Amino acid sequence: MSVVNGPSTDAPRAEQTRDLRLRIPKLGLREYWYPAILDREVGAKKPIFRKLLGQDLCLFRGQSGQVVALANACPHRGAMLAKGDCVFQGFVTCFYHGFTFDERGECVAAIGEGPESPMPGQLRARVYPTTTHKGVVFAWMGEGEPAPLAESIPEEFFDPDALVFNWWNEWPCPWRPALENADDAHFRYLHRNSVRLLMQPIAPPAFPPKGRPTRIGKHRLRAGIQGGSAPAGLSSRPVGERPYQDYYPGLDAKWPQHRWRLMWTWMFAWAEKRRRLRPYELSEEWGPGHHLPSMFRQNYWTHVYTRWVVPVEENHSRIFYFHAAKPPTELGRVWERLHFRFIHNWLVNKNFSEQDSAGSIDAYHDTTEYMAPTDGQVVAWRKMLLTARGVESSEPSENGRHEPSGNGQH
Repeated sequence: MSVVNGPSTDAPRAEQTRDLRLRIPKLGLREYWYPAILDREVGAKKPIFRKLLGQDLCLFRGQSGQVVALANACPHRGAMLAKGDCVFQGFVTCFYHGFTFDERGECVAAIGEGPESPMPGQLRARVYPTTTHKGVVFAWMGEGEPAPLAESIPEEFFDPDALVFNWWNEWPCPWRPALENADDAHFRYLHRNSVRLLMQPIAPPAFPPKGRPTRIGKHRLRAGIQGGSAPAGLSSRPVGERPYQDYYPGLDAKWPQHRWRLMWTWMFAWAEKRRRLRPYELSEEWGPGHHLPSMFRQNYWTHVYTRWVVPVEENHSRIFYFHAAKPPTELGRVWERLHFRFIHNWLVNKNFSEQDSAGSIDAYHDTTEYMAPTDGQVVAWRKMLLTARGVESSEPSENGRHEPSGNGQH
């Protein structure tokens, strides 16, 4: 276990991270598993198109019943396989010349040429390995042999006692900034009018600043621990002793501007203290913080929250939200399902977490940055990305892609 240095707690200064950002692959870390699609979205009659890490995929259900991922370009003449069909169950047939492929990517028939065609056995579409857990299909996007699943996929997906719920959305932004608003100072302002924060007083400021982020093994970056020394002139009193409103001399004003939330937030605080919490125990490898290839996790005791960002194109990301819980009773499992479907998914994912999209979409990602004392996790995460599997041996081309990109053929 090693410690990664965060920024100084001196006054904000220019942080030389521009070159660091340019070295991070624009289309993500290829040598990892990623969530590709929900299993229920793939039927038996029609293939589905998905793009992951800049690669076009054709997803269909093979003879084994498992979801298969092929490069979308037909190795015959490049037609899009996802535009075809699965008229022969367990196979995908290209719409153009009727070339048909099985789940191993082998061409087994060339219908346009007839049964005597020499093409079967000669053509093969690239197969991207897939595995399905808790209703989610994961795809291996690397060039090498697939790494162990447990290095890329959270442990709750392999826990028979865990319920894992999901919801996903898409953001028109690069994948990197979609993960860079965790454990910084955005919470109390960006989320100030989310329903979650309307249920409680606006959080105190981010000072005292957090300690240095800690690298756990090869794949996890734990956030810093509260309790560092505050910069000169800033309060270091414990949060519970801070006034609800802070005075900002440069504005000659207080924030929050009003105290009206305190009229009702006491009710939710009272209820929270009386709620019985059963801690969700996580291993050190899969605890809170950032985790390779592209996720942030938080343990809320009653459940574990995961935001997993999947690069689609350079300015397009798919965001998967996962909610894991382990109710001890069958009635509790029923309640968890109903609560996620009708309350929690909207409250936490759609209303609260989706507010983070603005900080990734409505921002410039290549300007000079002046890092604040609370940006230590961001800097440490960028450094960690440069040590990820496959990054050091992969050189970006002019368009930001990492070669070889693959063309769907072997």
